[in-house]
Amino acid sequence: MEENMNEEKKWEVSGGAYAAELKKEGLIAAPMVAVAVLQYLLQVVSLVMVGHLGELSLSSVAIATSLTNVTGFSLLY
Repeated sequence: MEENMNEEKKWEVSGGAYAAELKKEGLIAAPMVAVAVLQYLLQVVSLVMVGHLGELSLSSVAIATSLTNVTGFSLLY
């Protein structure tokens, strides 16, 4: 009976262990999140810079970027 109780306690997660695990996962995930955000901002900055040239240039670059992203993803899959 006492052996079963020890087995059950091994699987209990305390608040401190939960926080430590989240910290470890956050250290792994933070660079990936930063890269994803920076890649998105790179596209935004490009569109903003082209937007100063005029509406036709902005719409052309927006369509080209969208088409390139879709084509690239379909080739990856």
